[in-house]
Amino acid sequence: MSVALADKKKKLEAIISRESRAAVACSGGVDSTLLLKMVHDVLGHENTIAVFAETPLLPPGEIEAAREIINLVGSRLLTLSLNPLVWPEFTENPQERCYLCKKKIYQSFLDKLGEIHFSILMDGTNLDDLSDFRPGLKALQELNVKTPLADAGFSKNEVRQLSRELDLPNWDKHSSSCLATRIATGQQINEEKLERIKQCENFLQTLDFWGCRVRLADDFAFIELLDEDIIRLAERETRFAVLKKFNDFNIKKVFIDVCGRKGICL
Repeated sequence: MSVALADKKKKLEAIISRESRAAVACSGGVDSTLLLKMVHDVLGHENTIAVFAETPLLPPGEIEAAREIINLVGSRLLTLSLNPLVWPEFTENPQERCYLCKKKIYQSFLDKLGEIHFSILMDGTNLDDLSDFRPGLKALQELNVKTPLADAGFSKNEVRQLSRELDLPNWDKHSSSCLATRIATGQQINEEKLERIKQCENFLQTLDFWGCRVRLADDFAFIELLDEDIIRLAERETRFAVLKKFNDFNIKKVFIDVCGRKGICL
């Protein structure tokens, strides 16, 4: 481990140790897993709990993956079943949808955690997230949710580096986001659209296109891939297999976003 990374790890431990006990909102992604591991190590088993929201917005396989990694860390787990599809302010899909959803979910966490005497909730936001457009961050501030990784100055790459040093198996997991982010702002969010997105992304994963996104607009689909996968999807045989399968899902036209997941386009 480099000296710089070791120093940030010590700073993170010091920030966590200010609390006597803490809950960690854990999605199973690399950021929240690292935070959970560190909190569990610093505060101990009895003073740590992971909290997870099981919703219809999760990409395929994310529920199982989250439970598996939380179990590997050794933390206790509190699961809440929530359904944003019954919240009109969510399904109408306004510009502030992410903020409204995050605030409602995290408020639900805090309410439930209060019943078991956990008053501190932590989130895996890292330093890079603060410079991105993330409306949900406003909800964290309003609810006084702690962000130790960002406070300790951890970038996404440093999160991955430390996760690898700590032998966390998901250190190189692709970033994920809720399925609602695939639906254009202003277009109604419903179960049928989310199911189509799941079907499309599931199929692409069977072709080894991991970390993909399928965005819907009416009966069109826009596929976002990692940069290195774009050429492979553009091959004739693969293109036609994807088009045929997406047609089965009532999607008429399929487009490839040439910018890729890393956003190389200017």
